[in-house]
Amino acid sequence: MKKTLLLLSLNLISVLPSSGQDTLRLTLEQAQERFVQKNFALIAQKFNVNIAEAGVEQAKLWYNPNLFVETNLYNGYTHKFLPYGKQEDLINPTGGVINLQLQQVLSLTGSRSKLVKLAQSNVALQQSAFQDVMRNARYTLSQTFGNLVNEQAKLRMLNEERLRLENLLEAFRAQLKLGVIAPYEVTRLELEQKNFERDLANLNVQISQDEAIMRVLLAESGTVYIVPSASSPTTNTTPALTQLLDLAYANRPDLQAAQLQIQYNQNNLTYQRSLATPTLTVGADYQRVGSAFPHYVGVQALIDLPVKNRNQGNIQSAKVGIDQSKTTSDLTHLQVEQDVVSASQQYQQALIQQQKISQAYLESIEEISKNATEDYAKRIIDLVSFIDKIRAYKDAKTNLIDLQNDLFQAQQLLNFVTNTKTF
Repeated sequence: MKKTLLLLSLNLISVLPSSGQDTLRLTLEQAQERFVQKNFALIAQKFNVNIAEAGVEQAKLWYNPNLFVETNLYNGYTHKFLPYGKQEDLINPTGGVINLQLQQVLSLTGSRSKLVKLAQSNVALQQSAFQDVMRNARYTLSQTFGNLVNEQAKLRMLNEERLRLENLLEAFRAQLKLGVIAPYEVTRLELEQKNFERDLANLNVQISQDEAIMRVLLAESGTVYIVPSASSPTTNTTPALTQLLDLAYANRPDLQAAQLQIQYNQNNLTYQRSLATPTLTVGADYQRVGSAFPHYVGVQALIDLPVKNRNQGNIQSAKVGIDQSKTTSDLTHLQVEQDVVSASQQYQQALIQQQKISQAYLESIEEISKNATEDYAKRIIDLVSFIDKIRAYKDAKTNLIDLQNDLFQAQQLLNFVTNTKTF
């Protein structure tokens, strides 16, 4: 009894996190809530939306007026520098000459409003990009969550089998000392125990890797051990393929981004065409004793002459961009369709495999290992039959755990390719 309690304690230590780690138990819904609130990738991508919104505000601003001020540095009549005294003789000025000019740039084609529309298109693009980053990261979270459930279930099963085998080994070692059994039997059981330990070590490595991914997604420290609380995948709802396709076409942010890119390039073409017409600069100037009149007031108009440069290159580039984005949109539409078809087929296969599992089969599996240990201890079966049975039990339990995870992962894939909470 003491040996059994000791082995059970060792078993629990191997399953639970070390004492220096905090344990965080989460359902998938709780993990997704934490992910939205704390994920660094989402926060970084959200900044791009804010930057694009600032670009809209900047595009709305008018050109600043330009003020020009000029005065003479040296007066040749008085031989003084910076002569700012009172001007008494405007014919032979003794004070400083003053020249003031005020200019304002005006758009003749409304290019500013077209730039605003272009910036607004960029905001919509960045929002779709943000939604797509969220979609991908949420799917990674769901995948990793399901893998952790799968791996930790296998860990518990393997530890239970290892404990059962260790108990049997302890009893056989005692019989070996009495000369009741052959040394080969103990050695062969120890070899099987090593196989369990190797499987446990490999499993713990995989768990450690998935734990690291979860901690990054949830922005948790490296001392937190995450234990996902799994619920059985529901199979009540099986949407038709046409319904899934409609959901994907309406909700996939990458498809929306491809369509918005067409609109962005169309707005860019409109804006580039508006730049083919030069801006007009108007202004007024005042000169004191610096022109033909003592006090000169004039008006100004300045415009570039579009002799060679009519923005032809940028206009052509914008046209090519529209064609390119239309091709990309068609390709994305096809990709979305194939994603949904493939995910639907994967879900149907996982569902078929799950439905093949009967209650009688589950009950028979649970009896294999228990009966094998008891029968071997009582010498009803030989060593070869015992090892074959415990391996068969391990394979059967592993297969059941994997089938459960396959169905969960197929459901999460359908959620991902449609960007909806289908399951």
